[in-house]
Amino acid sequence: MSFKLLLTDVISPLGRALEHELEREPFKLLVPAAAELDWSDVQSLQSYLHKHQPDLIVNCRGWEEAFHAGGQAVLISTARQLAQACSDLQVPLIHLSSYSVFGGDGKGTHSEKDTFAPLSDTGRAFAETEQVITELLPKHIILRLSWVIGAYGDNLLTRLLSSFLAGASVTVNRRLRGSPTALSDVARVTVAMTRQIFCGAENWSVMHYCSSDSCTEDEFAEQLLQLLIQQQLLTAEPSITLEDSDPTDEPLSAILGCRRARDYFGIQTRSWRPSLLPLVKQWLHNREQIKAAQ
Repeated sequence: MSFKLLLTDVISPLGRALEHELEREPFKLLVPAAAELDWSDVQSLQSYLHKHQPDLIVNCRGWEEAFHAGGQAVLISTARQLAQACSDLQVPLIHLSSYSVFGGDGKGTHSEKDTFAPLSDTGRAFAETEQVITELLPKHIILRLSWVIGAYGDNLLTRLLSSFLAGASVTVNRRLRGSPTALSDVARVTVAMTRQIFCGAENWSVMHYCSSDSCTEDEFAEQLLQLLIQQQLLTAEPSITLEDSDPTDEPLSAILGCRRARDYFGIQTRSWRPSLLPLVKQWLHNREQIKAAQ
């Protein structure tokens, strides 16, 4: 019997990274088209699940939009419908969440047991989705992530690259700490968990994943700038302005303790540093393709 996996999004950078990894696996990957499924309608979702009977659902729908002003509705509505439908039909769920559920408590590293204290609409949205999934669905993995970086979409890396290559001034906060985690690394970990669930693992819980190297926001910006200088990629001279104050809408630390992912699934963390140059080259390639198409 083939293992059926439903992926809720293949449009966003995170969804595309997950699809890329999952397509290599011996699973039947379900990717519903808009005409097949109305994510805002629980009856439509239940009908789709009845028809296709997935063994597992991986949800990242609305994840990226949730980090933008007013963009949290899709994340919340999808999670609510999925939690209800999965509960009724007993389908397990892997739901991708974020460090932003935590607050400004000054902790250097957040554990899976730490309580919510969101400071922003983004954090409150992720906290709400986690609560509804936890309440309605026993078989779930909520996978919280740190700073996610990639060559696509809107993230810390792409924002810095755009500014640096334009010779613009960049403001970064020296008090914010995180563990930059490549999209491909998130996909690797999610697929590793999926494989073990396919083999019968029943390790349902809230889990964390982030890279093995932490840094401050200004340290990440400085390393990226030095790489661009070494590769002779700068055509104008950018500058970095340091901000030295606690933000009011962002946890000081996005560093996550990954003990459960290691103990339950044998997940080993990886450094983001070796992937930085390939990501920069991919971003530059993407930019050239966009220019050529215009």
